[in-house]
Amino acid sequence: MFKSYVLKSKSFIDFIYMFISNIIKKGFGFLREIILASFFGSSIIYANFLLLRTVADLFSQLTLGNALQANLLPKFAKLYSKYSNISLVKVFDFSKGVLWKLFLISQLIQLPIIWYLNSDHYYSLIVISFILGIVECTNFYNTIFLTIMQAQGKFKQHSLATTLNLFVSTVILYPLAYFFNIIGVALSRLIAVLVLSYTYVRPMELENKGNEVQLEVKDFNFSIMILGNFASIIILLARFVSGADGGNTITYFTYSVILLNALFTAVMVNLNTLILRKLAIQRNLKIILLGVTVSLILALGLIYVVEIFSVEFISFAFQRGAFTHQDVIESASYMRDMSKAFIFIFIASVLFQPFFSMDVDVVRKESRPLALIFVSTILIVIISFYFNNWDVRFQSIIMFYSMAFISMILSFFAVYKYFNIERSFKSLEKSNF
Repeated sequence: MFKSYVLKSKSFIDFIYMFISNIIKKGFGFLREIILASFFGSSIIYANFLLLRTVADLFSQLTLGNALQANLLPKFAKLYSKYSNISLVKVFDFSKGVLWKLFLISQLIQLPIIWYLNSDHYYSLIVISFILGIVECTNFYNTIFLTIMQAQGKFKQHSLATTLNLFVSTVILYPLAYFFNIIGVALSRLIAVLVLSYTYVRPMELENKGNEVQLEVKDFNFSIMILGNFASIIILLARFVSGADGGNTITYFTYSVILLNALFTAVMVNLNTLILRKLAIQRNLKIILLGVTVSLILALGLIYVVEIFSVEFISFAFQRGAFTHQDVIESASYMRDMSKAFIFIFIASVLFQPFFSMDVDVVRKESRPLALIFVSTILIVIISFYFNNWDVRFQSIIMFYSMAFISMILSFFAVYKYFNIERSFKSLEKSNF
């Protein structure tokens, strides 16, 4: 009983570390957006940058973040619970070997977007594409080992590492934007990920003794990457749609989603990480029910706050420099229109965690039809845009709500699969006994 109490206490402390660090990171994130709003407002050059960055971020979300965590965290959590020492030599070798391939793919995706934009800032966007490509590769490299930190139970160290990343990029953003304009924004992200890599990832190369672990391409499943990072993918898809006309609507979308996404990443992502790690080690129905309850309360609270204070928040946060009162009105309206979809996103994010905690081979098999439905829905929504003369603002809202709702429906199927498979497994154990 005492052991159970200690484990619960440790989980609570881990959550507090991650929650506080995310509050700090959100503070730095808000400061970054304030600086960007003051410098660029809703200008076309910033809109072009956001569209290009959206493509880069969408590519990144399929290769790192929650997607990478869903693939690797259960595997490494089980390994570290079984072995006292793990060698990461082969993991480092694999990670370094795929970096140039990721960079090449990123450029093949981003350069056609630059051609499509036909911007007056063509050469600046080429330089930004190159920088963002390096950022994506370094992020992939860093995230593998940050996920291993979480599997080791080093949530405090993980929190400090990710906080350092945002702290550095925020502190150097103003001078770099002042001297190098929009290119400076990309440079701030590059310097930050390199500092994180040198400070926290490089020392992990010393973990070269013990049971040798190998990381291979088969450890990364495309279906799991989609389902494990569905929330970020939905936001990025909607953001891309909002800027598909080459106009500045994408800037309003970006400012409006900050508060909405802040609560999700500050609370829900950390809650989901703890749920996933616990379920990977031991099945627990209560923690699933608790997660769903918390997610629903938070989503309803978010909607209430946004409906009442959206204009005040946007005005307080951004109305300075190049950011005008009209920008406030447009961004606040966008925020209210999108907030209710987060009910679906919050619930789905929790209900997918039991599914990801199952045996890797089972998850890979069962995730394929779910991911296929997700991708097919995206294509159907995009095709519907072709046959309707809707503006990009309305299209982005349609994309956001339809994909959020589909994600929740898929999470119901995922949790049903989890309980069905668990029931079959227990029945098999009893029959063997």
